[in-house]
Amino acid sequence: MAIDGYTVNGTALVSVGTGTSGALEVLGYTQDGVDIDITEITEDIMTDVMGRAPQDVQAMGMTARIVCAFIALDRTVLAKITGRGDRTAVGQVNTPGLVLGAAGHLFRVGIASPFDTPWSFSKCLVRPGFGTRLATKANPLRVEFFALPYAAVTTVAGKDTPLWTRAIT
Repeated sequence: MAIDGYTVNGTALVSVGTGTSGALEVLGYTQDGVDIDITEITEDIMTDVMGRAPQDVQAMGMTARIVCAFIALDRTVLAKITGRGDRTAVGQVNTPGLVLGAAGHLFRVGIASPFDTPWSFSKCLVRPGFGTRLATKANPLRVEFFALPYAAVTTVAGKDTPLWTRAIT
């Protein structure tokens, strides 16, 4: 096995697909990078053969949690991601029960850094939310994105639905 480098990515520039026809717009630069947690969702298959241990495990897809602490950002673009849905204004609640993917309210998140291959998550929303500390010094604005392998309701098989790619195009 060959070691091919260190995992020091440098500054992270985060863009979101909120522009015309879903074009990427720069949201901002992070402080101390971006946390990306990929979760493989599985379900244990329990049988009498193995008692209380699963006899097998069933794959049920993947999701990602992307946490960014922005030290510099575009507030106009921030309003676009925090105002997604059918709400009239940022800070108001969407119609309870609104299905965000089917209604076209998911967006792409692209993360680029100078020393690593970029990340691109094609279907995201802000979840559980965003926040900051109000204080007398510079404080990052924390935004957490949730990425899912979105498929239209007419899809009959989820195999090969992308959660992420390592290219921003």
